[in-house]
Amino acid sequence: MKRILAVVFLSALALQAGAQDWRDALNYSENDYLGTARSVGMGNAMTAVGGDLGSLTFNPAGSAVASYSQFTITPGLSISTVTAQGTLSDGFQDKVRTRNNRMGMPNFGAMMVYDTRNKRGLKRISFGIVGNVTRDYTNKLSATGTNASTSVAGSLASQADGYTTDVLDGSFYGSNIPSWETMVGWQSGIVEQINGSYVGLTESLLDNGKIVLTDKIGQYYGLDRKGSKYDLLMNFGLDFNDKFYLGANLGITSLNYRNDETRSEEALSGIDYGNDFKSLRIRSSYRDNGSGLYAKIGFIARPVAGLRIGAAIQTPTLITVHETYQLDGSSLAYQEQMSKSSPIDEWAFNVIAPWRANVGIAYTIGQFGLVSADYEYTDFRSMRLRAAYDDDYYYDFGDTNLDIQDFTGPVHAVRLGAEIKPDPALALRVGYNLTTGAQYNWLTDDGRVAPLTSNERKDQLRSAVSFGIGYSSPRSFFVDAAVRFQYLPSEYLTPYWYYFKGSDGSTLVDGDVVTPEVGAQSALCNALVTLGWRF
Repeated sequence: MKRILAVVFLSALALQAGAQDWRDALNYSENDYLGTARSVGMGNAMTAVGGDLGSLTFNPAGSAVASYSQFTITPGLSISTVTAQGTLSDGFQDKVRTRNNRMGMPNFGAMMVYDTRNKRGLKRISFGIVGNVTRDYTNKLSATGTNASTSVAGSLASQADGYTTDVLDGSFYGSNIPSWETMVGWQSGIVEQINGSYVGLTESLLDNGKIVLTDKIGQYYGLDRKGSKYDLLMNFGLDFNDKFYLGANLGITSLNYRNDETRSEEALSGIDYGNDFKSLRIRSSYRDNGSGLYAKIGFIARPVAGLRIGAAIQTPTLITVHETYQLDGSSLAYQEQMSKSSPIDEWAFNVIAPWRANVGIAYTIGQFGLVSADYEYTDFRSMRLRAAYDDDYYYDFGDTNLDIQDFTGPVHAVRLGAEIKPDPALALRVGYNLTTGAQYNWLTDDGRVAPLTSNERKDQLRSAVSFGIGYSSPRSFFVDAAVRFQYLPSEYLTPYWYYFKGSDGSTLVDGDVVTPEVGAQSALCNALVTLGWRF
């Protein structure tokens, strides 16, 4: 299996519904900034630029740079393209490209500037409310192929081993109980019992007691992610002598994330499976909604004409996440349709996202344009997961937090931007981003924490290029447009595992059975248009 962000999705997670790991903390802590079209067009290198409502995410002092009040609204379109294919010899061999579009509102806001009319000292006070998207989760993939070795049905049957049929029907007491996935597989007819052994619909029980795949089957795997992370900023800024700008944000983070995973199998034409097997499907989904709070302070200084230097620091963000989880299964065999859904499982947990620091420099070339550069530092080792309530019912994240320290580390982001004004009313923009990965180590087969190779670290690099254009009318209206192209690191997913019972009765992954792995390469395009008014 690949070491870089190898992901076992709900096929394994369902064995302990609601058991988050370090990747969940990373998923809700990472940022991938959007905002106004001007900010995105300049690669979000806005720490020392200011004057734009999109810049307030990076430096709250940016509001104090502008000498005018303003209002903006930014509709946007996200286009995700994912190419997926199996990486091993058996399973999901087809190369499938999936495209998904989503409309959103990456930015909205209003900023009021009050002129003190002082000739020296405090010249302006700014305050306002701004919303900027800090993460777009749009991503959808599909994988298809045939398999002659393993199956989802066989995976579910291996999970059922060691449990009685009464327990699988829902009559259980104590701590060692099957997962909802195991019970849904049984109750929807995907798993059956033959001569005391649990067998999947795609499998046969031989006379020697060995269970094998009856014949080749067709397989489908789908993963659909949706949602975004939004920061609502309550901003306050001060302008001293048009030389030093100071600002602060109170940030309210809003999280909406949806993950739907579908695994299905079907009979191939002309093959007799012995049980009139036609198809089966198991679908799992969870919805996470959360909110959090943080503070950020920053400054911009103008030591000489044309030069600006800025810096800002953000506190950790405490996000409370409410999660709902459900799965359903269905099968068509023995000329009978069967289906079953699990109850909706609800629970809550806290994510403590790490603190951030960024610095920037910008240089204005007269009225012709400007260039800017940003650096941002985030240490993901400071992430933590916590139970949302002080109750023994909720999961203890002690081991997960140790994993965070073992597997993650600092992330470095460089952002570059330029704006050229061939005409006072027209602006052309370009930007570039490069961000390192958060994973530094991996877990070996013998349980050791080992460092990734330099090439594996390079595989995590995330880059983006952006282009923009802007027009300012002689009056108050202005409009900006931008497009950003981003190539994401390769992702490796294992749709299902086979399992066995440990000596203590726990369900463990059977590493001797090789199950398919899907490699996915994702690209994301964001197109934005900002409509704004100055007054």
